[in-house]
Amino acid sequence: MIGEIFTLVLLNPLVNLLVLLSHGLFGSFGAAIIAFTLLIRAVTFPLTLRQIHATRTMQALQPRISEVNKKYSDPKRRQEEVMKLYREAGANPLSCIGPFFLQIPVFIALYSAIRIALPNSPEALEKLSGHIYSWSYLQHALPLSERFLGIDLRSNGDASIAGYVFVVLVGLTTWAQSKTTITTATDDKARAQQQMMNVMLPLMFAFFALSFPLGVSLYWVVNSVAQIAFNILTYGLPAFGIEPVVKARTAPLALSAAAPAPEAAAPTSARELRTANGSGRSKRQNRRRRPE
Repeated sequence: MIGEIFTLVLLNPLVNLLVLLSHGLFGSFGAAIIAFTLLIRAVTFPLTLRQIHATRTMQALQPRISEVNKKYSDPKRRQEEVMKLYREAGANPLSCIGPFFLQIPVFIALYSAIRIALPNSPEALEKLSGHIYSWSYLQHALPLSERFLGIDLRSNGDASIAGYVFVVLVGLTTWAQSKTTITTATDDKARAQQQMMNVMLPLMFAFFALSFPLGVSLYWVVNSVAQIAFNILTYGLPAFGIEPVVKARTAPLALSAAAPAPEAAAPTSARELRTANGSGRSKRQNRRRRPE
């Protein structure tokens, strides 16, 4: 049942969309993957922007969360106070990772769609026809060209020199994406974990790219480059003096501590001064006249 829902809701529309884009882009399936990647980025732009604002709010809350962790030793009380901070600041930790998890089913569907849309046998071509809608425009678009810039998009990353180039590109763009994402580490342990993830994630995805079709690696590289550009627009590039274009939207509670109580204003006129002095003398006289 789950497989049928996945095929009906995600896989079949994706296969037909890639065929449609490929036919509209002069039969280039590689250009169709690039266009599909940019289309997905445009559709998920509001979610990505929300993720950016949520991440900034979470970063602004980190000093106060550290204070809570130091103040309370009871884990339950500590969690309650942290959740209270989240509610007061309007922050949701899940908003920071939502767009990432949204990409997972799309990534899996794209992997299957490339395997289906670029058949290497008559039997596989017949299987592809079972996923194509009965529109004459789509039916006449088959078969698709599996080559893009001289690269066979069906082959895995470990099948050719071009494949190894894509593997390296997957690792480099993933690393650059993590480096252009500004995060704030509040202690040495968090900073060490952050540095480890900045190294492990690129290596992990590069390893996966060895067994992925080059069409999937092409999607990942284009998607990472688009995210790098968005990060630069959002966070800027301080090393090169590039200022952010997307302005920060931060919660006042998250950025500032509680304001101190205002002090009483000093008397500014002679009348106010006389009134204040008279009030002080009256209070002293009342204290002297108080019966024992």
